[in-house]
Amino acid sequence: QSPKMAEATPPTGSDADADAASASPTDPGEDAYSQGFHQWEAGQYDDAISTLKSFVATYPKHRRVSYANNLIGRAQLDKGDARAAATTLLSNYRTDPGGERAPDSLYYLGQALMKLGQPAQACKAFGELDAVYGAKIRPDLKKLESDAKAQANCA
Repeated sequence: QSPKMAEATPPTGSDADADAASASPTDPGEDAYSQGFHQWEAGQYDDAISTLKSFVATYPKHRRVSYANNLIGRAQLDKGDARAAATTLLSNYRTDPGGERAPDSLYYLGQALMKLGQPAQACKAFGELDAVYGAKIRPDLKKLESDAKAQANCA
């Protein structure tokens, strides 16, 4: 596993996603999301983006839509398209701030902004994450955010 993948793949979050993605094999929407997740996990970013966009279009009310949109942004970030990732992640957060992966989208938005050389904007994303989700942030995401805030020199 490359350092970049390790950094982009928090073990607890990804394992939880993988377990959840395989939990309901009789749901075709779950299967479609799971396929995209596994493509992303295998580093097949373009395929994952395509599969996940198709999933969102086909199942717009599915409980995994927040996950899928977040993962589309992460795949864009992983393949080096930080600008597209920032747009996707901000949209996922704004469209569904109550979505299960909206906090993750703010965190990865901060990561995309760092890649774009905008640490002050990244700090704003991390600040929004804290202001909106506070104590409800998962511990694994909170740890990642803490490290990212230090890297961005957030006040």
